[in-house]
Amino acid sequence: MTVDRGVDTPPPTGTDDDIAPRIRAAVDAGELRGVTGGPVERLGAGESYTAWRIGSGEQARVLRLPRLPPHDLPRPMETEFEVLRRVPPELGTSAVALESGSDNPLGTPYMVTTHVPGRALRTADWNPRFATALAHQIARLHEALATATATAPSAAFVPSADEQGEELVTWWGEHHPQTLTDPRVRPLLPAWRRELDRLAPAFEAVPTHRLIHGDAVAPNVILGPDGLPRLIDFEWSGPGDTAKDLALIGGRVTGGPWYLPMTPDDVTAFVTEYARYSRRSRRSRLAQDTGATDPQRLLERRDAYELLDRLGNLLYCLSRPGEARYGRWADELARSLTARLVD
Repeated sequence: MTVDRGVDTPPPTGTDDDIAPRIRAAVDAGELRGVTGGPVERLGAGESYTAWRIGSGEQARVLRLPRLPPHDLPRPMETEFEVLRRVPPELGTSAVALESGSDNPLGTPYMVTTHVPGRALRTADWNPRFATALAHQIARLHEALATATATAPSAAFVPSADEQGEELVTWWGEHHPQTLTDPRVRPLLPAWRRELDRLAPAFEAVPTHRLIHGDAVAPNVILGPDGLPRLIDFEWSGPGDTAKDLALIGGRVTGGPWYLPMTPDDVTAFVTEYARYSRRSRRSRLAQDTGATDPQRLLERRDAYELLDRLGNLLYCLSRPGEARYGRWADELARSLTARLVD
């Protein structure tokens, strides 16, 4: 239910000081699948993986090492790897090699992907030109994932906003009940539920898309040297509503390192451009689903996913009480969510 976006959980392979020499030795010996050699540099860490860049230029690859035992990962490595095999390189990171066992020089499963050159987004990057480029890239990604996927989603239609909201609250109530009684959360819930109920009609008979990115927050969008945005980190990709991929980049509700601030006009222009581009493409399956691409319904669903995601992330931050930055991010999210709901 929750999308883990934290950092700094000790990996099963040990600390970076432990694993770095093993990576360098394996690279020098030519023992890593999908890697030709070159310098080794730690890129960063998320909740599930640590990422290392190996090589340089067009030959650079990204080595992803799990920070948790394989059975504790939110989703199997094999699932993400299968998605990455379907991602065109011009849209984001692509699959190179997967080692699902631990009988290798690193002593742990690992994944190798292409390296997406560029940098993480900054608040100042959001402008009409960038918004148009990102809308087009997400639309292209949805089309590519739809046409490259053989299996149909398990559910024909997307659950309504209020159904998803109750599922979210139920999960947190069962696993981290103290987060729902926190004074930053409890006063929000009635207005949050009312707003989801108001937006629920936009979800009527919306087809479930075969695959979406699922976690298109700002840190997972890389701005390339050519000025084009590309997506990385497909761990949470799966069947879903295309509108969700339009809600996580940013909006009126912000907090922590995940979201870009956007005005209502920014949001409307972004969603409208995505819908226009999707419906213009004759090859796009999205163009056949008017419920999925009608601009007004798409905008209302995007707004619902903003509320669902931000409350979920607020609860996630509150579930980590011993870490000061999560407390700070929880305060930011709570203030921003409150401001959105009282409008």
